Amino acid sequence: MKTVIKVVIGLSVMISIFFLFVLYGLNLMEIEDKYGGFQDLYYEIDKSDNYFIIIENKEVGLVQKLDDEILVTVDDCMKHLLNYSDKKIEVYRFEVNKTKNDFTLKDAVLLKNDNNTKLIFKN
Repeated sequence: MKTVIKVVIGLSVMISIFFLFVLYGLNLMEIEDKYGGFQDLYYEIDKSDNYFIIIENKEVGLVQKLDDEILVTVDDCMKHLLNYSDKKIEVYRFEVNKTKNDFTLKDAVLLKNDNNTKLIFKN
């Protein structure tokens, strides 16, 4: 009787672990399917850090990760990162030194050359 209970408990634990691995793999596949070439950026971005994006050296925006979505704010308009998949972009992590109401391309270029700013993605 005791061996039967041990076998049943052992099998149920092994089956549970198997299904957890399958669910984890499916989650990774969903991110890969959704973001494609941006999946490295998805894993690099942390919700608590500050990021800016330079789009084709013409536009600049701020990047945020909200509920597993990467959103870009350009001119007070929030768009999904995938809207810029066909454009040349650079994403930088930076430290906030002071509060700015408007973040321009000139500010981004100056901040890009700062020692505390790190390039995390470029295509």
